[in-house]
Amino acid sequence: MEPLFLLPREERRVLAGHLWVFSNEVDWKRSSRPEIGESRVLQAANGRPLGLVDCHPNTLIAARIQSELPTASPDVAFWKARFQKAQQERQSWVGSSTICRLVNADGDRLPGLTIDLYGTHAVVQAQTAAMDRRAPVIAQALLEMGFAGVKLSGKSHSRELEGLPQEDRWFGSPLEVAWVPVADGVDAAAPIGAGQKTGFFLDQTENRKRLAKFATGRTVLDACSYTGGWGLAMAKAGATGCDFLDSDASALEWVRQGWERADFRGNFGLLHGDVFDGLRQLAEQGRQFGVVVLDPPAFAKSRKTVDQALIGYQNLSRLGLEVLEPGGILVTCSCSGLVDEGDFHQAVVRALRQKKRQARLIARLGASPDHPLHPSMPETLYLKVLVWSVD
Repeated sequence: MEPLFLLPREERRVLAGHLWVFSNEVDWKRSSRPEIGESRVLQAANGRPLGLVDCHPNTLIAARIQSELPTASPDVAFWKARFQKAQQERQSWVGSSTICRLVNADGDRLPGLTIDLYGTHAVVQAQTAAMDRRAPVIAQALLEMGFAGVKLSGKSHSRELEGLPQEDRWFGSPLEVAWVPVADGVDAAAPIGAGQKTGFFLDQTENRKRLAKFATGRTVLDACSYTGGWGLAMAKAGATGCDFLDSDASALEWVRQGWERADFRGNFGLLHGDVFDGLRQLAEQGRQFGVVVLDPPAFAKSRKTVDQALIGYQNLSRLGLEVLEPGGILVTCSCSGLVDEGDFHQAVVRALRQKKRQARLIARLGASPDHPLHPSMPETLYLKVLVWSVD
């Protein structure tokens, strides 16, 4: 296996535990140019071996260290053992080994690989060219573990950057939708056949449970609701009414089905439209809610869009405040890994100042434990949830 050499003194981040090697850290004069997805042995300038890496010479992240892999192409037995260990960990961390995130890419020291479990089915996101090559073997390992079907999810921004096809593949039996518990006796739809991400946002599981109590006796607006995980959990906790706002009409239909499955009797509303336009419409109608949840998709897809994303978070928070009643609870979320938590905090504070509202920060949360963070990679701290009590 050919080496990939670093420039002098560029091994310091790697030795500190970081799993990414940037293109400007590679000694391209000394290293032959790898094929996309090729595996190499990373070496410091002095020849010190630093581990197996997956390469992509045409992207900013030129190599990703695969410290967990024994070879460039592990067999089914390796993946089964690795996934069974991950299931045992998830059972300990979140009390479930069948509805959870099984592999969290860099956080599990497997950069480029994400796997979510939905009962009888698994969804695999191979986000790099190298992991995409390993994906059929990974799917076979999951099938041999007893899963009825495995979806290789092909639609993502990271795959687009890697030049990978934007198409899904199924191994075993396909499934249109799974139902994910969000509260006792209440399930939300996870349309794994054609939904967002892997079908649901499992990273907010513990946060929904923790924050649902704030909705007791209050009305709730679940903005960017997707299939309604937040609102359904809060309805179970005793919300007097829930409205769901989303730009995806099919997601709102899943909300309706989730509401009917739970046999809720409270006030219920669906609003189809852009979140900014929808919040303005509600404000014009004079609507007010006791709890407003703002859980939008990632606003920053690249570093050059971070400033614009922060403006977006500020504007979204301002509009949310316009429909939040005095004494209400505002839940603000960002899943943009490129946005710093402190900067996100300040964006919400600016919105509070704009609306001349006093607030206290009562909770600062992140992803559920089945989405572990890498201690040497702040980039893995992507989900930020700030909860405010607003006068």
